[in-house]
Amino acid sequence: MKKKILICSIVFSLFAVPAFSTVGFEFGIGSGYVFYNDKNTKEVNKKLGDGKEAILTTDALFLLQMNDFLIFTAGGDAVFDFRWNDGNHVNLVDYSFLIGARIYPNLAGLFFSADYALGRRTDFISLDDYEDRASTKWGNGFKLAIGYDFSYHLSSFAPLLSIALKSMPRGNARDNLLSISLKLTKHK
Repeated sequence: MKKKILICSIVFSLFAVPAFSTVGFEFGIGSGYVFYNDKNTKEVNKKLGDGKEAILTTDALFLLQMNDFLIFTAGGDAVFDFRWNDGNHVNLVDYSFLIGARIYPNLAGLFFSADYALGRRTDFISLDDYEDRASTKWGNGFKLAIGYDFSYHLSSFAPLLSIALKSMPRGNARDNLLSISLKLTKHK
């Protein structure tokens, strides 16, 4: 009986969700800062020394608008942390799949979002005496954001500005990624 109810619920949602919602898309780029909390990453960055650094964030999301106040999101994001000094480099790439919700509290385009993140980090390290390419295990984290959606009352692509904090586990430590992004979005 429970199995039949579950199957009926899934089938109903497959037909009901598209009928009562609008599908949109969003993509963006930005920058930010990463707080690494594991000892190995801190040691490698210390070995590299003071050099140059560039951090690029990217993301792409599908948006499922349920009403004017609630949008479900699914997609992915990546953070590229490139560091280099005198021919040596440490490139740390964080990537994850996201699923969550965005809430508009009826204050024009202001929104809050919370996402579940499934992701990992791959490190590309090349120092004078050490080379390595390694990936962390997949981990469960979260991403919280606040922003302003200029397309909130429009039916065309428009900019969206957001500030986000993503926290991802890395064994016994967590990486905390703070980012600001400019995106193009359309969800109506």
